[in-house]
Amino acid sequence: MPGSWTWTDAAIFIAVFTGIRIAVIWMATQIFTAILPEGDACPVCNAETYALERQGIWKALGPRFRRSFCIGCGWDGVMRRSDAWMAMLKERRVPKAPSAKRR
Repeated sequence: MPGSWTWTDAAIFIAVFTGIRIAVIWMATQIFTAILPEGDACPVCNAETYALERQGIWKALGPRFRRSFCIGCGWDGVMRRSDAWMAMLKERRVPKAPSAKRR
């Protein structure tokens, strides 16, 4: 019967639109991440910023992002940590010692 839908058509429709939605969310996340300033310099006055303690939802951002505050102009916001800082962090990590098994 022409013009009738089947379950296969519905599954394809749902898969395509789910894929499109995931692609849009991923692209928006990549653009938002690229917009965030990188490093320790304030984007407003170029002075050094100080890291703030992450509390609440800010902890969910992970180690790649940090909250910062500029003493010079009072700017506060989220910044990306530089690739050099991330490499230093990976290098500095000490492997865990093997745990002693209790008998």
